[in-house]
Amino acid sequence: MELERRGVATVTVCSHLFQRLGEVERRSLGMPDLPMAIAPHPIGGVAPETAAVKAEALFETIVAALTRNQAVPSQFPTS
Repeated sequence: MELERRGVATVTVCSHLFQRLGEVERRSLGMPDLPMAIAPHPIGGVAPETAAVKAEALFETIVAALTRNQAVPSQFPTS
């Protein structure tokens, strides 16, 4: 939350069993639009192959959240 307040994009990654808690927390902290990436439970304690499949499924959501509101290179001034 502190990083977001300082303008650093973040994403909360959690399993679907913690989605409701994450939603409550971000509202109670006054940041209802904080991005979340939700994976099927469990995330931890799974085989590396299973973790890789879950990570791949979240990849686009995480990238989109981390790059929101950023200027594209063509918007940077040239000199």
